Amino acid sequence: MASYRTRNACCLLLPAVQLVVGISHPSWISLPFFIGSCVGLVDWSLTSNFLGLFRWWRALQLYAGVNIGLLYMYQLPAEFLDVFRWIADFIGLYWISPKSEWPMISSGISLVLFYIMVIIAFLIFCLLTTENLVKLEIWSNLVF
Repeated sequence: MASYRTRNACCLLLPAVQLVVGISHPSWISLPFFIGSCVGLVDWSLTSNFLGLFRWWRALQLYAGVNIGLLYMYQLPAEFLDVFRWIADFIGLYWISPKSEWPMISSGISLVLFYIMVIIAFLIFCLLTTENLVKLEIWSNLVF
């Protein structure tokens, strides 16, 4: 029963976290999260079911992992060429320091939170599916 509550909480909070990732630090690198949120909201409003909100979560999970990796590599104390630094600034990578602005910090936190919540929702879905298959198999063995 707790897994259903956790899954429902993740599914209800994920669109909000996805939107925060997309708008907290506007940049090219956060644009797919904003587009995914907009497409999901439009799909939800047109079809009146919640499945539109979950449309791009698999692709966005992979993209969030790559984004987290890029942000991590950009934080390393290494000297980058000016061209790489310019490209990183252009696409929206940033240094996290004590002097960082609140949108940058909230973007990083919400990105990690989005990634963790998608993983939790996926794992709980797999566990519930496995649990239902086991119950179905036990029931079919009892009937026949």
